[in-house]
Amino acid sequence: MNEDAMRQHRERFLDLAVLVLLALVVAAFFWPLLFAGQWIPRGGGDLVSFLWPLYRFGARSLRAGVVPLWNPHLYSGAPFVADNQSGLFYPINLLTFALFGEPSYSVMEGLTVFHIWLAGANMFFLARGLGLRRPAALFGGIAFALSDLFLTHIGNLNLNATAAWLPLLLLLTHRALNEGRATWAAGAGAVLAIAALAGHGQILLFLALALVIYFLYRLTADWRRGWRYELRTLSLAGLIVAVGVSGAALTLLPSWEMAAHTGRGHLPYDEATRYSLSPRALIGLLSPGFYGRGVEGFWGSWERVEVGYAGVTTLVLAVLGVWPTTSKIRHQRLALGYFFVTLVPLAFALAMGRHTPLYGLLYRYAPTFDQVRAPARLILLADLSLAALAAYGLDHLLRPRRSSETSEVWIGLAALAAGALLLTVGLPQAQAVPPDRVQQASASIIAAAALLALSGLLVWLAGRFRWAACLLPLLLAADMIGLGSTLEAEPNDPTLGFLHEDVAAFVRQNGELSRIEATIGNWQPDAALVHGLYDIGGVYNPLGLAPYQAYRWAVGERGAPLYNLLSVKYVLAGKGDLPGGEQMVPVYTDNPQIDVYLNTAALPRAFLVYRSQIVADHAAAWQAIHAPEFDPAQVVILEQGEPLVADPNDDKPRVSFTRYELNEVKLAVATPANALLVLSDVYYPGWQATVDGAPAELLRADYAFRAVPVPPGEHIVRMEFAPWPWRVGLTISIVTWLGLIVWGLASLCGRRFNCLIGRTFTTGHFQRRQNQLHRDVKDRII
Repeated sequence: MNEDAMRQHRERFLDLAVLVLLALVVAAFFWPLLFAGQWIPRGGGDLVSFLWPLYRFGARSLRAGVVPLWNPHLYSGAPFVADNQSGLFYPINLLTFALFGEPSYSVMEGLTVFHIWLAGANMFFLARGLGLRRPAALFGGIAFALSDLFLTHIGNLNLNATAAWLPLLLLLTHRALNEGRATWAAGAGAVLAIAALAGHGQILLFLALALVIYFLYRLTADWRRGWRYELRTLSLAGLIVAVGVSGAALTLLPSWEMAAHTGRGHLPYDEATRYSLSPRALIGLLSPGFYGRGVEGFWGSWERVEVGYAGVTTLVLAVLGVWPTTSKIRHQRLALGYFFVTLVPLAFALAMGRHTPLYGLLYRYAPTFDQVRAPARLILLADLSLAALAAYGLDHLLRPRRSSETSEVWIGLAALAAGALLLTVGLPQAQAVPPDRVQQASASIIAAAALLALSGLLVWLAGRFRWAACLLPLLLAADMIGLGSTLEAEPNDPTLGFLHEDVAAFVRQNGELSRIEATIGNWQPDAALVHGLYDIGGVYNPLGLAPYQAYRWAVGERGAPLYNLLSVKYVLAGKGDLPGGEQMVPVYTDNPQIDVYLNTAALPRAFLVYRSQIVADHAAAWQAIHAPEFDPAQVVILEQGEPLVADPNDDKPRVSFTRYELNEVKLAVATPANALLVLSDVYYPGWQATVDGAPAELLRADYAFRAVPVPPGEHIVRMEFAPWPWRVGLTISIVTWLGLIVWGLASLCGRRFNCLIGRTFTTGHFQRRQNQLHRDVKDRII
């Protein structure tokens, strides 16, 4: 092994060692979970109530050899793959499913911890890719991984998983545009696709916004270099976006179709700017606990949001990262640093949402920004920039000193002065808060002042002794662990609402394909998904289908016709809490927390109706089903088709399920006259019907459900869910990933071939030189 190869191996080993050190810092942050037997997040959050059931269902389906395009277990049926929150094809999730099957809650917590580390590791790669020294890159990784967005959303695994890829996406994009290489652009596109597959549409939108801002920044920088450079930038940007969208098309296309059927098609501005960052909350950048941090401690007059805290030391070093007296060489390395300097104020202004006019421009003119809430989450871009600038600042401290440089002295003194000023101004403010919050606010101010003083002292020392700079990552780790490690940890098991196996077994034995409704908090809303039951509801999902949600919340009292159409056979209620009138009969009371009631008036899941009423549109259907005389057992409200009036005589029709799978339903039907087969599963584009193998019309029935016309006789009716966005998106994604694999292999083989040729020519030249020397010596001897 030559010297260059040995040096490369040594460099990789040292990088790996720093990543291990980063993992130890993250493990220390999660010490209540890893070493004290506690649980995260506090109260379980979305991790236990929403994502854990989704991941278990996805893993169970895939291991059974079925891609769950449809989820029949919740909300009376809903798309699954089209709901990007499912994260079904996210590579890390697929690997988890392969290794662990249906993940336990401990595995879900492990995924949470892993993605916090991944965010820091990708930030480390970004800093190293920009040429920064390892301690500086480690500092940036800690600051980003443990920043406020990740901590606030510790239970939003898919949010953190999407955000974790931002630094690597930016690094590959930067290299692609700097070097003009399509290979780097394809890599950036692949990372963008992976982030999209992680399953959080809003954070993906923010990643796309970061790319757009960076592209505009580069186009501005390239303007003086000529149109060829601008054209190259646009071409590579197009390649990144094309690969990213194509690689995730198998979920993006179905999600695009689904968006039109949810309540998120367009939000009013006041709703879209809910959870904006309040200007008063900006004190949280220095003192995150002033207004309380975490669900239990928050007392501000605005909605609790992330405030962008990334450590006091991070702010001090970020100022040093843009100090104007640094060397010319460092300014050249700060080509991307100028982008971060621009992004910090822009991100804060956007995160303030309704408090600044800037977000209104995005709402009006940027696609899909009128479909999401919580502008405060844009603080992600500010935290990324602060972490990067702080890494630049620490790198400045680590390089050899020149006697003319005094920036670290002034920054150190400024931090010390800021600490003193914070005590002078902040403590009187802390005394003016509500009495029960004085101690909390005062302690937060004192902690921030102490951290400012320590940071300033270490920066000043680093100006004289380089070793002092290496203590700054340690100070940051102590800061983030001390202020944040216990906020989202608790001793109570959040999974208890899934553990009522006896209730689930009773319903499975007696319920067939009928549905349940839970009216008690001791039963988790998505427990039906875990136990293989069928529920008319589920946990709140912002991407729920709007027609069904409207139907469900307007059914009237239990036992009303619209309620019975949902086929709710069993109602789960608290002990002794009668959930309805005399049609509700208790049938299982052995569970210490839950009683099960039988709804004797429930309609079957599928039944035949011999009369229909045709209405003009969807709004008219709503009016018709809420008419006092409407009886879903006797008449079907349709929005298309021909009116039906038939008489079954005295012959009893028969309907039975012969197959009920995730994406397919088969029923055996016998009817003496023309009829409509009504299935109280939600209607959605992509469902197709056949009768005895021949295509049949599948109609929207009773505003939200399905119906298929059936002629007299015995028939097999089949419904299959095969939406075209899924088929087209799957094809595009397969072609894209295969193309990327072939491209990558070709590039790797080409690089090895070039290295081999180079070594061959080098070896041949050396051998020819040696032979010539031997001949010269021989001639001299002779």
